[in-house]
Amino acid sequence: MKLKCQLAGMKCPPYSHNGEFHPNNTIIKDLLPDLRRCANCIAYDTPSLPAFRDDLLQIASITLIQKGPAYNPTHESGASFGTFIRPRICGSLIYAKRRELKHLSREIPESYMISDPTTLFGVDGEKDIGIIHNFPDANAENFVDELVWEVSIANFEKVLPQLQKALTHREQQVFAYIREDIPNCEIAKLMKLSPPRISQLVRNVEQKMRKACQRFRLIE
Repeated sequence: MKLKCQLAGMKCPPYSHNGEFHPNNTIIKDLLPDLRRCANCIAYDTPSLPAFRDDLLQIASITLIQKGPAYNPTHESGASFGTFIRPRICGSLIYAKRRELKHLSREIPESYMISDPTTLFGVDGEKDIGIIHNFPDANAENFVDELVWEVSIANFEKVLPQLQKALTHREQQVFAYIREDIPNCEIAKLMKLSPPRISQLVRNVEQKMRKACQRFRLIE
């Protein structure tokens, strides 16, 4: 799955930068239009929360400053700075909005938020990252949730064949079920294996995929 900007007629911003990233006032100012687009994208995506837009812009800026210096322009993956930073900014913003929505649900009625996406994206607006409540928590302790989260918002399909080379055939089957959010007990039934065996396979997948994803800079 690829990142998809939810603003009608727009694409994800490029975050153009060459070489190592050393944040300063000039660089951050040049990237402010990109940061604003990401903040607007998440703020106005369903359920819309326009009052949170300025906070999201600040979070996007902080993420850029904190994560940007980790970019390695000579990495073997050849990833551009935009490819490196977009999933990290997007993930931070979605996680922040999830937390804010949980807070608001306890404090104020749901009518505070705009619930009709057609007012902003049009009737045919396709959603890739819009169903915020269906995504795993970005800070989840469970690595499988974290892996599916971070890899899904990156350009996953492009590197999937190379990632899967690290797995055995049976581990690939387990990983496919994990991506479908099927619990271990159901995977055991589908594969006609014991629950302990499935748990072992899941651990194998976690370890191998973590190393593979780190190699391709999909996770840190």
